[in-house]
Amino acid sequence: METGRIITSGIIRAQDARVKLARLLARLGHNEEIPYPDISTKAKAQVFTGLDMEKLHAEKQEFLETVVPVWLDIAEEREKSYPVEYLD
Repeated sequence: METGRIITSGIIRAQDARVKLARLLARLGHNEEIPYPDISTKAKAQVFTGLDMEKLHAEKQEFLETVVPVWLDIAEEREKSYPVEYLD
């Protein structure tokens, strides 16, 4: 629900910015269509914003292979000291 609110807010702000930009440009005598980047898909938006997804995926994989196992070992060791009660 919160994610939807944030996305909706972003869309409204972008639309408002486009309207204000169009008005400003019209006042300055520019009456041609304004080219906007194609961000119609997640992949296109990532390319436009300069995200190197291949690098990010590699970094995530390294994190999963190096950091997460250490965290799991620490958690397992810590949880050995937890009292466990079994109910019949």
